[in-house]
Amino acid sequence: MKYPAAIASRSYLMPFIRLLALLAVLSTAAISSADGPRVYLLSGQSNMQGSGRVADIPESVPREIPHAYLWNGKTFEPMVLGQTKLGANAATFGPEVGFALKTATAEQPVYLIKYFASGMPLYHGWNGGKWAGTEPGPKRRNFYPGLTPDDPNVGVLYQQMLAKYRQGLAELAKQGDVPQVQGFLWMQGEMDAKGEESAISYAANLKRLRDRLAADLKLDAELPMVYGQVLPHEPAAPRFTHRTETRQQMADADADSGKPEAIPAAKMVSTDGFDVLADTVHYSAKGQLQLGEAMAEAMKKLLD
Repeated sequence: MKYPAAIASRSYLMPFIRLLALLAVLSTAAISSADGPRVYLLSGQSNMQGSGRVADIPESVPREIPHAYLWNGKTFEPMVLGQTKLGANAATFGPEVGFALKTATAEQPVYLIKYFASGMPLYHGWNGGKWAGTEPGPKRRNFYPGLTPDDPNVGVLYQQMLAKYRQGLAELAKQGDVPQVQGFLWMQGEMDAKGEESAISYAANLKRLRDRLAADLKLDAELPMVYGQVLPHEPAAPRFTHRTETRQQMADADADSGKPEAIPAAKMVSTDGFDVLADTVHYSAKGQLQLGEAMAEAMKKLLD
């Protein structure tokens, strides 16, 4: 049977057309499945800010942390010890150094967005260092995330933290990248250990924080979270009246605790034995490196 020339030509080319279509699909899949910049969100109070002195970091640690970048409010700059403002100033640092050393590779650089507020609470009943009662209230200086995005009682610190995260992520997106938020690092709780209500409800408050953050940033509901257990020194300073309850709540919040308070995809880092300063609350340079490295190991297990 003879076909018209046009039909015969189309029939002859059909295998090549199918091949080209297949290659196009595979190419599109490769592009859509390509990994974007790996981002980690960090927040907390003074031990996240960091009191470790850069001058005390061993010489074996490279002065420029390879393949690691920190959001400075305008751009992601390379993490250079003594030059990049990692904490309150360029002379101090927090867990981000140890974390980046253990996490960043040439194949998978890391982008860190860090927010901190020294001496600040998570529980809604605190307004900075002052007790304001058990009912939520507006414009309080705390990390309370509220119950909804438009909750009038969302804490000022949570609002600032969320804004900073959004700015950093938007900058990566503006460059044509699709940022991949890998996890959330949290180092806070000393302030909450100063009151009974904030101490005994810490696990529930921590879950609300993680869940609200994931929702506000439109991330997976079970955003991997690693947090450090505060106040390892025994005995604690007298002002931390509910240290024991806070630490127990933190242990119970671990996904593997087997307790009702367990938070899915959350891992606590025990800081027992980490090197602290003379005040027994804040970590030295050695302690901050230990904290960051332990957080990296815990996060790796959550992501594996």
